[in-house]
Amino acid sequence: MNKRSGRTPADPYRKARFREIAREIVAKDRHNRKYGLSVDTAGAIANALERAYREGIHDGENGPAPVVAQSDSGPVKWALMPPRPRDAFWTICLFTLSRGDRPPSGGRLVPAITERGTPGWMLDLQERTYEKLFGDRTIAPLMRLGLIEEASDVPAHRVVSKRGEETWGQFVQRGGHYPDDLTNN
Repeated sequence: MNKRSGRTPADPYRKARFREIAREIVAKDRHNRKYGLSVDTAGAIANALERAYREGIHDGENGPAPVVAQSDSGPVKWALMPPRPRDAFWTICLFTLSRGDRPPSGGRLVPAITERGTPGWMLDLQERTYEKLFGDRTIAPLMRLGLIEEASDVPAHRVVSKRGEETWGQFVQRGGHYPDDLTNN
């Protein structure tokens, strides 16, 4: 028996907004504790829950906002990418696709071992190598979303896919400022 049949479908954008709020609360808590400032994490959580409750009441009275499903083609909404892969994707695109009037450098991800000894990826640009390594668990969600794919000439390497280029182009059109424009729909 399916228990969710009577409920409205989950809204991925709402869930992404809630996750961002939770991350902000945790980051503020860590920052304040580190620098000996007063901490009111319980108050911040209570405020977030109150806002979510009011949003739920509003949706109950007016009907839930329609859930727009993410299509399997076209650009991916930045808000629906997990934060670490989203940041990695921004870095990869900035160095390989560029933005503004700079020409793209045409880099690729090559297999590497991270400092912790786990499988990962290193950004290899034509003129140099980007020193920061990306863990395999950071790149895997980008592969699942179709933003990164196997290189056609060397299957062991990874490149930004057509969908990834469209996603990056949409981000650059919105302004392309990091991190301000990352989670704007």
